[in-house]
Amino acid sequence: MTVPETGLLGGLADLLVVLSLGLLVVRPALWSIGLLAAQAAVLAVIAVVAAPGAGGWVAAGVILLTKVVGIPLVLQWVARRTGSENAVDWSAPWAWLVGAGIVLVVRLALPTFTAGLNPQHAVLLGTAVLVLLLGLAGMVSGKLLLAQAVHLVVIENGLYCAGLALTGGLPAALDLGAAVDLLLVIFVLAWLSHHVHRLQLPLHVDELRRLRG
Repeated sequence: MTVPETGLLGGLADLLVVLSLGLLVVRPALWSIGLLAAQAAVLAVIAVVAAPGAGGWVAAGVILLTKVVGIPLVLQWVARRTGSENAVDWSAPWAWLVGAGIVLVVRLALPTFTAGLNPQHAVLLGTAVLVLLLGLAGMVSGKLLLAQAVHLVVIENGLYCAGLALTGGLPAALDLGAAVDLLLVIFVLAWLSHHVHRLQLPLHVDELRRLRG
């Protein structure tokens, strides 16, 4: 990979991290879904830049169909059916601080652990760690079931970056299999949210825990 391509990959990777941080701060349901679609679009471009052959374009197509179109549409449908389009999943201040701390610590420690790797792998590996940890922080701090689904996809985006870093381009069959698995998980969460709402139960995770008595 040439120096300009590495610079482009680094810029896209930084944008992916910024969108992950944004999902920790911006908590209205529809805004979160929009940011998630934007993150997936950036990931599709990363797939093409990191693996410019046919495999990269196939991966980008799978990402666009599943994460830019399919999953956001499912989540929007759930938001509208449950009347939670404007629901705000207020994040605890510690989540924002943890997110900023994750970025700072990983950025400082990354050169030590990626010494000897080529620049492309170092960028993708660092991005994978950051996006994965930020997604986990969102899962822990999120209260709405919809937010759990959103951050689950963020975690998978981090895992995809790790796969790119380790292999230089995942096989198309693996891309498609992971996308189908993720779609099934999101459909299950969507079904669960819809039926929880039909039973007139709260969609906040903390309030659902209290129902156990």
